[in-house]
Parts: sequence; structure tokens; C-alpha cells
Amino acid sequence: MNTRVTIQTRTFILLLIVLVVSLFGGCSKNDPDPLVNVPDDDVEMNTAIAKARASLPEFWQHFERPRTGETSFSLKVKISEGKETEHFWTDHIEQKDGKVFGIIGNDAESVHNVKLGDRVEILEPNISDWMYLRNDKIVGNYTMRPLFKHMSAKDVEKYKGMLANPDADH
Repeated sequence: MNTRVTIQTRTFILLLIVLVVSLFGGCSKNDPDPLVNVPDDDVEMNTAIAKARASLPEFWQHFERPRTGETSFSLKVKISEGKETEHFWTDHIEQKDGKVFGIIGNDAESVHNVKLGDRVEILEPNISDWMYLRNDKIVGNYTMRPLFKHMSAKDVEKYKGMLANPDADH
């Protein structure tokens, strides 16, 4: 694999994670994120999470047998500490001894039991989204679409351009 492409892909994923974290932050009702507070009962976000969870078999199928051009598999995981809950993108997904592990890909805002770079066990009930790249376009990432209503038209156009299927009802 071309190292330059791998570095560009990783940079792309990191920038996407920063965007999602800055807009979505945690899912706590007490989230102090000054940009967007997505309440626990947000219908569009909960629908997106349900659709992502329902389509997990698609993610695992491509993870286990990636097609040409499919890389950078990531899972979004709900992590709670006390009354606080936050969703983190994880990468370096690994299946070992019937368990799934990943590396936390962003800084915590409201929970303190994990931090950037921590390797965590991922329990299926805590998966809130998934994504991977297919020819440098994002497949999945259901929870990005409800965030469009909080973005400028210019940003929506930019981020839709990153999606493999931007107009899908995810």
C-alpha cells in the first residue's frame, strides 16, 4: 500500500473525527459543548443510531472481507461514566477471542474514564455508528446527517462531498 495515500487517509479520518466531535460532542443533556448540544431524546439522531446499529452486519461483512479501495474501518462507541455519556470514534478495530477492541480517536469532553489513544473493548450494545472509506469516500457514518441542520450550507455541501452516498436516507 502506498504510504502517502495511507497518511492522507488517516489525516482525512482525523479531520472528520474532529468535525463530528466539535459538532456532536457527547450525547449528555448537560454537555457544555458551545457549538451544538444534541439531547438524548433527539429523534433524528436516535433514528440515525438505530439505522447504524441495524446495518452493523454490513460493516462487519466489509471489515472481514474488504473490497479493493475499502480502508479505515471505524466504530462509534457510547461510553458512560456516572450520569455522563459520550460517543467516541474508534479505529484500529480488532477482533480477538470473540471480543472487539478499538483505539479511542478523540479527546473526551464529559467522561474521564477514557482518553485519546486508549484501547477499549467495544460491546455491541454500545456501538452507535460505523464507517469506512471506499475509494476515499465515507460509507456509513449515519450520525453525521442529523448534524447537517446545524451546519452552514457551504459546510453541508463540503461534507456531503465526502460521503459515498450523500443523499441516502441514513
